[in-house]
Amino acid sequence: MTALYRPFDVVAVAVGEGANAKRRPALVVSNPDFEKSTGLVWIAMITTADHERRFGDIPIADQAMAGLPSASVVRASKLTTLAVGKIRRRLGALGETDRLGARIALRAAAGFF
Repeated sequence: MTALYRPFDVVAVAVGEGANAKRRPALVVSNPDFEKSTGLVWIAMITTADHERRFGDIPIADQAMAGLPSASVVRASKLTTLAVGKIRRRLGALGETDRLGARIALRAAAGFF
């Protein structure tokens, strides 16, 4: 199995099942070896910036590079694993400044990066 996604890729994922599934943006935080070995990807959800702020939220400065249409934040407090098949497509990737912010937020939220 060849890994399709890398850390800091922004992807569109299917949340829910069947006709009720909705597409939501997410940040890939796992490495390619994890994907190759398990068929899973570890992600942090991304939400619009107008939602109530939570611990670990970090604004995404470069929306265009990330492939996001509106102001958004990485929600480091909302991590999950997802089957690779739930990823619909790659939207973009975080730029260097946003990667640094995401690393800081993920370290603060998870405590082991």
